[in-house]
Amino acid sequence: MTRATSPVLRLLVALVGAALFLLSAGHLAGGPAAWAQAPAPAPAPADTAPATTVSVGVTDRAGLLSDGDDDLLRTETPRIGFPPQVRHVEYLVFDDGGSNLNDTTLEFAEDERPDLLAEDRKKWAPGTLIVSNDAEARDVGIYCGDDVCVAMDLFEGSHLDGSLEAMKDPMRRDNTAVGLLAGAKAAADPTVVAPESEGMPSWLPWALGGAGVVGAGAIGAAVAGSRKKKAATARERYDRISREYGRIAGELGGLDVRANSLKSPLADDELRGQWADVRDRFLEVDTIMGRIGELRPESPDAEFRAAAADIETAHTTVDQMETAEKNIDQLFRMEQGDADVRRRQLGELREDMGAAALGTEDERLSSEARALEARADDLVRDTGATDFMDRYARLVVDYRPVVEAIREREMSDVEAAADAGDRHAPRLYDRDWRAGYGYNGFVPFYVASSWHSHDVQAAQAASSTNTGYSNASFSGGGGSSGY
Repeated sequence: MTRATSPVLRLLVALVGAALFLLSAGHLAGGPAAWAQAPAPAPAPADTAPATTVSVGVTDRAGLLSDGDDDLLRTETPRIGFPPQVRHVEYLVFDDGGSNLNDTTLEFAEDERPDLLAEDRKKWAPGTLIVSNDAEARDVGIYCGDDVCVAMDLFEGSHLDGSLEAMKDPMRRDNTAVGLLAGAKAAADPTVVAPESEGMPSWLPWALGGAGVVGAGAIGAAVAGSRKKKAATARERYDRISREYGRIAGELGGLDVRANSLKSPLADDELRGQWADVRDRFLEVDTIMGRIGELRPESPDAEFRAAAADIETAHTTVDQMETAEKNIDQLFRMEQGDADVRRRQLGELREDMGAAALGTEDERLSSEARALEARADDLVRDTGATDFMDRYARLVVDYRPVVEAIREREMSDVEAAADAGDRHAPRLYDRDWRAGYGYNGFVPFYVASSWHSHDVQAAQAASSTNTGYSNASFSGGGGSSGY
């Protein structure tokens, strides 16, 4: 060994010694066994994860789903970002009216669908997510095989509670397919939690508490997934804005003329104020488009995330403007004597009157609602009448106190929920607006009923999720909750 090389060797020996010391320090508690078990570095995530094939089953024992509903569930479900553990999603709709949807779902599986159960029939089948509804009992449920429950944090707790909550508003509106799909989407989104724990996702304490590198990886994966989803949503909405904003802006002058030419009693100051509100907010979108107009399909995700707030504001306004455009056209055609539009709008009002008649135990109020329904039937047979719009408006005016009396007598048993906000009838730019809604303060029965259902649910225990089964030997994950 020469004098020239010995310092180099000494340096190499020192470096090797330091490396061994660091390795032994990092695994001191576990020794060689811990080294062997240390996970290899995870590969860098690909830009696009390979699609997981998810089969979909739909069982409708209540007869509530149309062919279009069935197609919606089968088409949209595979597009949900499920973890790879999910291989099959089963939607179940019952009208049994049982006291426990968990038992109803289990009994159905035992009697008719053993493929939804594990081999020992004591748990749900691996790879399976079940989303169910009992329309008669007004209960929703989400259940899962053990592997799915672990991957999606659905055994019990805040994420299960929040996923069930996501189903309830569509179910209250009798939109069963949307409610089922909302449950599946919420279950796949780890950020969905029960309202009382919105500040901290249910998986976060586990991730922070002693999980070490695995916990950090879980947090990192969740954050990365959230960032990617935020960018994808911003891209999708920006694409729609780019297409619709220019079209509406080019037709705005004519639309404003049509809106201000409405002359029936229904076009009152409230309606005109709603039009002015959405129109003026749409005009302000021009400023937003100036800020985000540089975006292109090839722009990086970071730029779309940075512009997400502006995109969301513009998207909401453009969507509302498009809805107002359609509703103004409907009311205009109604005023001009379009018999089909008149029948359709009158049919919606008559249907609400019928629901009010059935929805009250007060015989006098029920009788008044039926009398108004009969007047609506008479008007349906006279859609060509020159005084049609005046008679329609009169119906709304006479129906309003009936709904208000039902609310006062039968919907005041609970206080408004903390998240009730400023409740009002659907507005001109809302998708569920119909001719007469908001006229002289008119709120239709179905809206009032939906508010009351929400208040009743909010008044119940913070977590009303039932995870128990009458069969004590069954321990499948998930649970149900009423709406």
